[in-house]
Amino acid sequence: MQKIYDEQSRALELRHANRRMLTRYAHWSDYMLTVTFGKLHTNAMPNEEQVCDQLRHMQCTLNTKVWHNRTRFNQKCKILFIPIVEGARTETRIHAHILLGHVQSRELVEEYITNYIPKSRWLRPTYDLQDVHDADGIAWYLSKETAGKNVDAVLWQIASIPSPLIP
Repeated sequence: MQKIYDEQSRALELRHANRRMLTRYAHWSDYMLTVTFGKLHTNAMPNEEQVCDQLRHMQCTLNTKVWHNRTRFNQKCKILFIPIVEGARTETRIHAHILLGHVQSRELVEEYITNYIPKSRWLRPTYDLQDVHDADGIAWYLSKETAGKNVDAVLWQIASIPSPLIP
């Protein structure tokens, strides 16, 4: 009985931590990008590790597209990239909401995504790029998936946060 209580307590703590972190950084985001994973070049859905690898590669290449080689010399030259993966536990419709900020323009992001998706292994050709107008609403919407057994939906291990925003 104690083990179940400890797991529930830990899940609740992680959910609140994710919500606080998303609320902290959502104000600096300009766009929310939604990408869907699916069976394109193989007959199997990607697992969590493959989804994480694909998003990590996307983050690195987008950062290079926006800031070129300045990211190696200046920590302020980084995009804000916070991925939240939904559906990874059910494997029916895996998709990721990505908070993007510190990018130069919407056109640059659209051009990048249009060129990146055909080269990717797991991404489906449809995507959605929305402007962020209500940061608190976005933070609440994105943290809804971090309830119960899916408290690790926010991939903080691959998130990119510019140095001036880190407390």
